[in-house]
Amino acid sequence: MARARAKLTGAAAYRKKLQTLQKKFPDEVKRALYVETEIEVKEVKRRTPVDTGNLRASIHQVGPTREGRRVFTKIVAGGTAAPYAIYVHEDPDAFHKVGQWKYLESVILESRPFLAQRIAKRIELNRAVS
Repeated sequence: MARARAKLTGAAAYRKKLQTLQKKFPDEVKRALYVETEIEVKEVKRRTPVDTGNLRASIHQVGPTREGRRVFTKIVAGGTAAPYAIYVHEDPDAFHKVGQWKYLESVILESRPFLAQRIAKRIELNRAVS
């Protein structure tokens, strides 16, 4: 793990450095979360059942969005292009030549234990490059 190095002299310089990090951190989280969500979107699309292709094409990321101290993204499927998305997602008895039911939920549940670590690693990598 790379360590950031800084030379601070005096309380004023320390306070300024902390204020700068405080302002930048949400943007770093947003950048990292955007990239990691895009990875999840690709996997969701890979698992999505395909008949006409409209459902798979409707899947996209919304955000990242910041509300106070919370930063989050959403993966959205369906809408007017594929209003049947919820039925395809929730029907365990439907047969799909391509894809599976719970195409969105399964990806999120599998990633959940590791996502915070992946985002932290992405922030670390982004900071090393900057």
